[in-house]
Amino acid sequence: MAGLFTYGLVLAISIIIGLIFTVIGLFLGHIILFDSIFLAAISGIICNQIWHVHPALCVVIAIVLFAVLFWLQNTKAGFWIIGVLLSAFWAFVFGFFAHIFTGEDMVWFYVVMGIGFIVMMGLHLKARDR
Repeated sequence: MAGLFTYGLVLAISIIIGLIFTVIGLFLGHIILFDSIFLAAISGIICNQIWHVHPALCVVIAIVLFAVLFWLQNTKAGFWIIGVLLSAFWAFVFGFFAHIFTGEDMVWFYVVMGIGFIVMMGLHLKARDR
């Protein structure tokens, strides 16, 4: 019985690690797709939890938003507008975590935010070339 539990635990840990690496790979390799999925999922959750819209309609709204964002990011103007805005968003998130982890040091916040923006724009440009 202990062997069966151990195998199940190893399988569960392996699946979780695989999912984590899949998300990281999607984030680093296909940031445009990741951003579209992320924003669509967040909009679906907000639609249901804050605005109390029916879950089925929230799924439809999320799917439509995903399609529109993905299409817009594959146009020239849409790529630059959405790419810069989302790069700034992710840079702020990274800077916020640096701010928290360094004891609320604002220098680290701005340094990590600046480097994060450069890295995220680089990932967007790399994904655009694909």
